[in-house]
Amino acid sequence: MKTLPLAFTYVGVFLGAGFVSGPELWQFFGAFGNWGYVGFLLAAVLFTLFGILLVRLTQVAHTDEMDRLLVPWNIPWLRAASGIVAAAFLFGVVVIMAAGSGALLEQMTGLPAWIGNALFMLAVALVALLGVTGMVSAFSALIPVLVLATLAFAAAACIKFGTGNIFRLENVNTNPLMPTWLVASLTFVAYNLLGGIGIMAPIGKLVKKRSVIYWGITLAGGMLTVVAASILFSMAVYPAAIEAELPMVAVATAISPMLGTVYGIVLLLSMFCNALASLVAMLTYMEQKQAVFR
Repeated sequence: MKTLPLAFTYVGVFLGAGFVSGPELWQFFGAFGNWGYVGFLLAAVLFTLFGILLVRLTQVAHTDEMDRLLVPWNIPWLRAASGIVAAAFLFGVVVIMAAGSGALLEQMTGLPAWIGNALFMLAVALVALLGVTGMVSAFSALIPVLVLATLAFAAAACIKFGTGNIFRLENVNTNPLMPTWLVASLTFVAYNLLGGIGIMAPIGKLVKKRSVIYWGITLAGGMLTVVAASILFSMAVYPAAIEAELPMVAVATAISPMLGTVYGIVLLLSMFCNALASLVAMLTYMEQKQAVFR
């Protein structure tokens, strides 16, 4: 595996519906005012460091099994429990993305939600059958589109609404579980990495050069920063979108109704990537543990 495919794969781990649509980034970062920008920069640095450590660990430990990465000690019951929890988390992500895609397709096209769910999962399953290499190929095609799209929409929002409010965010956080931007940043990294371990575990054996790991994961951290900044900037210049269920769709619609539909498609692509990554990780783990799935 080369630098760019590795970078796109690692970015694909995190660009889910909540991230690309805006509410997740606002909850963890934007709600803390301008300190939220600092919080995401810290998160991007931690994602980069942990990503490098994770891929290197798969190589040093000579394993691509996520339960052995989660529990390095030879404690069978603890490894089994951690693997089941991680697999359940991945399955939950797939279900949530499928449900969200059906609702979004119904809103955009009038197609019944159950048909949208079925079509979405059929597409995800067909690519997932190609395994890790199929996932990497899909990400190499789709992630650049997502990164460039969010950047383009942020530029359009700044042109439409001006840039005066970008660094005038107020601290409106009311979540007692995340009282400060630092706690929110660390929480964001922790829960995202839980799924990331299972997804990235099989990748280590595909990377032959150590320099590819360093450059690829660092580039991924840069792309995540660009996407997050684009989304936070867009919500900052159009604060009315913050109250919407899908803030970035609201921003795009405020610029032009047609762009609202276009961003809906971008959101569907992000759901596809997140569901694909989670399903491939779950199936890979099941294949490793049960011969019936091989």
